[in-house]
Amino acid sequence: MSEEIKNEEQMNIDETNPTDESLKTEETKEENVDNKIPYDRFKAKVDEANALKEKLAKIEKAQEEAKRKELEQQNEYKTLYEQAQEQLAQFKADALNAKKDALLINAGYTTEQIEVLRNTVTGETDEEIAQSIEKLTQVISPKKNYIDPTPLGGGDGKPSQKDGKELGQSLFERLKAKGKIK
Repeated sequence: MSEEIKNEEQMNIDETNPTDESLKTEETKEENVDNKIPYDRFKAKVDEANALKEKLAKIEKAQEEAKRKELEQQNEYKTLYEQAQEQLAQFKADALNAKKDALLINAGYTTEQIEVLRNTVTGETDEEIAQSIEKLTQVISPKKNYIDPTPLGGGDGKPSQKDGKELGQSLFERLKAKGKIK
């Protein structure tokens, strides 16, 4: 009977005085919860920001449309025509720059070189641009893509592995050239 009383007292003591380990786990759980932003709150803020962006885009479009209608009402088609011509010129310039970039990439230039050399390429048609790039490559060669032979250069410096068929063919050709196989 005394053992039962001792066990009951021990259980009561354990319940009223939690161990240090149980306190530590509760504290870390609270810290983790406090440091995290609730997903619902974050999603609400992102949705709100996206809604504001859409609203701003609609307002800007409406203002542009109102300005265009106002100019039409004032019979200022000349201004509208000039605006359309400016936009068309910008689109053409962007397309020409994209074409130049693509041809410079094909010639082997890096993106840093392309940024510098884009304005030196002249011409409006594909042939003129190609000729200009050909002249440019004679003066300024593209950056070579090679392996640095230094020990920590970044590449392994080893030739690529050949498969069994290639090895067999090259061995046969060497033996035939030496006259060991007829």
